[in-house]
Amino acid sequence: MHSRTTTGTLAFGCLVALYLGRRALRSRTPYPLPPGPPGLPWVGNVIGINMDAPWLTYAEWARTYGDLVYSRLLGKDIIVINSEQVAKDLLEIQSRNHSDRPYLITNELCGVDFNTVLMPYGDRWRLHRRFFHQTFRLGAVPRFLPYQHSRACHLLQRLLEAPEKLSDHMFEYTASVILNSTYNYDPTSRKDDLVEIVANVLKITIPALRPDIAVIVGAFPWVLYLPSWFPGMSFKKEMEVARAYSKQYLERPFEYALQNVNGSVTPSMVHDGLRRMEGDGISLDESSVQALKEAAGTAFLAASETSNSFLMTFFLMMVVNPGAQEKAHAQIDAVVGRHSLPGMDDRASLPFIDAILRETLRYSPVVPLSIPHAAVDDAIYGGYHIPKGAILLANLWSMAHDESRYPIPDAFIPERFLNDDGSLKPDDTEHIAFGFGRRMCVGRHFADTSVWAVIAKVLAVFKILRPLDENGMEVPVELRFSTGIAV
Repeated sequence: MHSRTTTGTLAFGCLVALYLGRRALRSRTPYPLPPGPPGLPWVGNVIGINMDAPWLTYAEWARTYGDLVYSRLLGKDIIVINSEQVAKDLLEIQSRNHSDRPYLITNELCGVDFNTVLMPYGDRWRLHRRFFHQTFRLGAVPRFLPYQHSRACHLLQRLLEAPEKLSDHMFEYTASVILNSTYNYDPTSRKDDLVEIVANVLKITIPALRPDIAVIVGAFPWVLYLPSWFPGMSFKKEMEVARAYSKQYLERPFEYALQNVNGSVTPSMVHDGLRRMEGDGISLDESSVQALKEAAGTAFLAASETSNSFLMTFFLMMVVNPGAQEKAHAQIDAVVGRHSLPGMDDRASLPFIDAILRETLRYSPVVPLSIPHAAVDDAIYGGYHIPKGAILLANLWSMAHDESRYPIPDAFIPERFLNDDGSLKPDDTEHIAFGFGRRMCVGRHFADTSVWAVIAKVLAVFKILRPLDENGMEVPVELRFSTGIAV
């Protein structure tokens, strides 16, 4: 008993010494840390955070402490950015210092540490980025419009036949367009093997990849030695399953693409990458092919989840905002008529459809805290010290609900993006949807055309109404969202 007490005392003393040592080092800089809520020693600001929706807590903090808020979580510095201007200053103008990613142990545990989006800034990331840019840059996206149009028409038929399977139909569409553009693969149905694999990976990994959960597991790595049956350790079993699925979805579609590359003229990320390496005289060695495989796997995973989440939110917004639907129907009927479907050539003449798209992005950002950045070195901003290694969280939800920019932010008002003459305003919500700086989503142009095709065609054909009960009365609809790194 005496030995255990001594060991515990020493461990506690080491923690106190570490905490006081870090504070002493910080005190040497003349610049203070950004303001923030008081926290407990080492544990930090665990108490009081809404763990299901931390962006809401961070938005509340902004009202008290400002647009740049400092907090700590289990010994880790966290800087929360609540304004778009501050985010641009730090993540774009000072992007050289703030384009890294923090090490989050959950990425490795879930088998997604190869993911370009989560990868540390460096040569490996830049190689991935080149593959992305080659395929999904603005000038290359029109190559994929015919397939997007075809799959959106297929989606209309699915919705007509089985509207109760809305979620399955949405995921089949989003997975199909990204599988085709990445691997030149055309899924047969929602139950297609590759579609099912990525659905299972997302189901397990999205809730587990939140940075606050990663920090907690990283601070107490000994919990990983506990068996999965131990109370609170069920996530270990789920992560084992996620790793198995991650390996499958990384390997299988890539093998398919390699087997069908010869003679194919259909554009895809894998084919583009292989042709570019061949044209540039780059050896198809193991490292370059592995980088292409990882970049393609990232595209498949990220686009499937974000576009699907956005479209499900769009349907929810239409259910609870019938007035917006009516205006959209009227504009489509006036511009396109009732005997054809809107296409990209009609987009400029349908500004209200784009206004609905932007308002859906604003109302509920798909990734409300963006993907965390990390400070490479100590930095000074606005008279405040940003410590080396700090996690920087861009609170996109707070920016999207800024009352000074978007009055009545909790209301769905597409008209806020229109001028008095009905034309679109310059505010395109690009940062709210796709992040900032060098880590901004390179697939944003593809995602934009992919979801616009669905919104325009669905609104041209259907009315989206509340369900009816057995007595023909409307069933109340409650606005509820999932939690995780994406919602």
